[in-house]
Amino acid sequence: MEFIEVDGTALAIKIDGISLSTSRMPFMTYFDMGWKVMMAVGSDFLVKLSRPLYAVVSITMRGSSGIDEFRELISGLNEGANYLSMRYLGGDLNEGGFDDIIDVAAVGKPLAGVIGRRPRIGDVLVTKPYFGYTGLVFKLYYSNELDRWVDLRIVKEGGIDMIKRPKLEMNLLNELLKRRDCISASMDSSDGLGKVLWTMAMDGNVKIVINDLPVNEEFLNMVSEISGINIEEVVFNGGEEFLPVFSVRRDCIPEFEELGFKAFATVEEGSGVYFRDSILRYRGGWDYFIGWAST
Repeated sequence: MEFIEVDGTALAIKIDGISLSTSRMPFMTYFDMGWKVMMAVGSDFLVKLSRPLYAVVSITMRGSSGIDEFRELISGLNEGANYLSMRYLGGDLNEGGFDDIIDVAAVGKPLAGVIGRRPRIGDVLVTKPYFGYTGLVFKLYYSNELDRWVDLRIVKEGGIDMIKRPKLEMNLLNELLKRRDCISASMDSSDGLGKVLWTMAMDGNVKIVINDLPVNEEFLNMVSEISGINIEEVVFNGGEEFLPVFSVRRDCIPEFEELGFKAFATVEEGSGVYFRDSILRYRGGWDYFIGWAST
């Protein structure tokens, strides 16, 4: 998310894109992909307390693609924009050779100034306690175990539905604005909770101590039925939850709990991210070009 000023008017802008070859799961339709990329953009507006207004889209589709796939994709984009109360203006269409690419650029109105990624020492991190669901589906899929567990509610009605049709709580925006003075930093969890925590710790030069897993009782109770699942891995190394993570003053916790948030970590002097007295080894589920870091 970037904030700019044009002729005295403050604007928030965001661009996000996906490649279907790396982002589309077997159970996802072209409609789902259009919907998801709109939610990916909208998630950044929500966590930065900004209202998305307009979106334009650039689509590259393989020459072998059919018109029905294109129409389905456009329908998903349009309905996703409508869900966000954002106007989809149209965009650009290109023909590619080996992959389908969707890029969405959106502009909106910042309603609470610039919110960065540097939490205050003494703050508490809060989020919605719905982590683990998407990470579980990814783990089962890449372990060739998804079909075995697909009928389990936390898999089918939890993780798969969250991946196919993420639903942002845009109705929270006005309530969050009332609590703006509480917030020092924010990020969304689209790339994984581990990555969020490490980014905040490094950008803020602080130590983040995780005191509790941001999960709900249903998930805790049912995930134990699946053998071989490391709950820390699916919680911290998932991604695509599109859940907001806020760093807030400790005295503001009750106000956020009223909105369904859960306090799960504290911000302290020092550096790094710690869970159960050990450094958190999970750093996020979606990192591209990791090999470049060593070159």
